[in-house]
Amino acid sequence: MATIEEGIVFEYCEKLYREIEAHDGGYYPSKHESYSYTEVAAHFKISENEVSRIYNKYNKQATDIEVEKINKLPPPLRKKAMEKRVRGILLNNRDLPFYKQEGSPSVELPEALEVLNSEYHKSVETIANCGWTIPLDIDVKRFNELLSILNDDVAIDKYFTEYYSKRLVRLICRKISKAIEIEAQKVKFNECINAYEKGMYSVCLTTLITILEGFIFLFCDQPNDTRVMRICKFHADEEMKRKNNIRGLCWLSMYEYTKVLYQKSDFTQPEPIKLNRHWLQHGRTEKTVEKTDCIRVLNALSTLVIIKQADNALTS
Repeated sequence: MATIEEGIVFEYCEKLYREIEAHDGGYYPSKHESYSYTEVAAHFKISENEVSRIYNKYNKQATDIEVEKINKLPPPLRKKAMEKRVRGILLNNRDLPFYKQEGSPSVELPEALEVLNSEYHKSVETIANCGWTIPLDIDVKRFNELLSILNDDVAIDKYFTEYYSKRLVRLICRKISKAIEIEAQKVKFNECINAYEKGMYSVCLTTLITILEGFIFLFCDQPNDTRVMRICKFHADEEMKRKNNIRGLCWLSMYEYTKVLYQKSDFTQPEPIKLNRHWLQHGRTEKTVEKTDCIRVLNALSTLVIIKQADNALTS
């Protein structure tokens, strides 16, 4: 299986392909695949077989999305669209003789990253509005299962609470603790997790939100700016602008999640239905904090940790 986290590897590989194709005037699989896999494997310090596995998995996912859309067309249009797609694939492959005989395809094949971004963009927003960021360690198949229940908030909550087993929660907590750079914050986080394991969810959640804010500020482009939503929105826009679609979706997920958590509140009005940072941190909430509330924030922290690790891998 390929995970959402591994999408960063796929994205890097796709960009390298585009650069090589531009340089060589087209796509030559026999030449380009070997070179690209070697370069990507060296960059991420993984094997070429791992690169191949990840790339093929994501490429198949994008292909399946395209084919599914074609299959929804009326039969005559479906046949025509499928023939055009197959023809485009054959003409795009410069190792085959068809290009020499017929030239370039009349319509460019859609890039896999654009297909995935288009498919997942709205879904990411919906999931975040339910209080969940993308769990980047989830495999693509299970993520697609999640997409099938987007119209049911209760089902989404149930999905995540079942997904985050006791073992997985402990695993992501270790990852988060290791990624926290400030020792005082690391101590606070570890004490917070002790409270979580003892069922002290109110104490845990209040502290977790301060840890989340501190982690978001690690990505701040303006040191004196404390606007959490602005930081997330800035990175979502920047990554999309640079065509870093996977990271862009991750930051979009964080932005939509913080929009709900940090929504401005009027304390003279009824408390929002969804968890609100201001009502909690200012001691105004009348809600009883539950285990799931804590898992939501741990999930968001996990997303940030993996974004940070990916940034480090891409700049190393």
